[in-house]
Amino acid sequence: MQENIDEIETPAFRAKLRSHLRAELADDWYEKAKKIDEIIGEITGPVCVILDEFPVAIQNMEDDDARKFLHWFRRLRQVSPRVRFIVGGSVSIDHVVYNVGGIAVINDFRRVNIGGFEEDVALSVIEHVFRGEGWEYSPEIGRAVLDSVGDPYIPYFIMILLSGLKEEVDISGGVPSPALVERVYNRRILGSEGRHYFEHYSRRLRILYSEQEAKAARAILGKVSVAESLPMSIAYDIFRRNYGSGDEDAFRGLLAQLNHDFYVTSEIPGELKFYSKMLRDWWRIYYASVE
Repeated sequence: MQENIDEIETPAFRAKLRSHLRAELADDWYEKAKKIDEIIGEITGPVCVILDEFPVAIQNMEDDDARKFLHWFRRLRQVSPRVRFIVGGSVSIDHVVYNVGGIAVINDFRRVNIGGFEEDVALSVIEHVFRGEGWEYSPEIGRAVLDSVGDPYIPYFIMILLSGLKEEVDISGGVPSPALVERVYNRRILGSEGRHYFEHYSRRLRILYSEQEAKAARAILGKVSVAESLPMSIAYDIFRRNYGSGDEDAFRGLLAQLNHDFYVTSEIPGELKFYSKMLRDWWRIYYASVE
């Protein structure tokens, strides 16, 4: 928390955070919270505080500490009219705080989902990278990159592919082309040496979901990865076999969580598909048989 808060562009505030908190990083969170209360109480101008990976931080706390922290954070928001908080995370906050009984203390959050780039923005980013590397850019090669990544054009996935392309060019001395993009995607990104790019999507099921939920989620995702789309009735049957019950509320809750965490989407009513083509391709290779 300290290092992130330290980036606030208000020199006096930054100095106070350094002087009051840096020596106390080994203390538990509520000792720091007292200091933050004091510091924010002295603020006279508008300040924006950004907390990244907030859900994971809550997940890593003991349940009792998490509840106390969430209540403290709500009070801090209520008594700090000149402060705005931006809370970020790569997974849904709702599922995490639900497990510690904290839904009621985040009901003032305004949720903003951040998806992929628009196509023209994605192409401009790719072209900018090509120019920076001294590579010849063409609309065909930009299209090849986007076709590999798939819509939505997630920045992280675009940069994975461009990074793999640079590694390939540096090693082979080749020239970027649509054919080379396809080869890099299939061998370097989806192959064993690129497995680390996506493994956290699998690991976090074990970390953020219950054992029953993780087992059912893996089975559903494995089946969705080999289908263009999966009927909800089949997904429910897979859930029932792997979750150990036919609890429909639990099934709907799991699908909502997988949707919030950008694994699946339901663009067609009654059908499930992977949110990302790239993640679907990777999941199909390594986990399609899981059920």
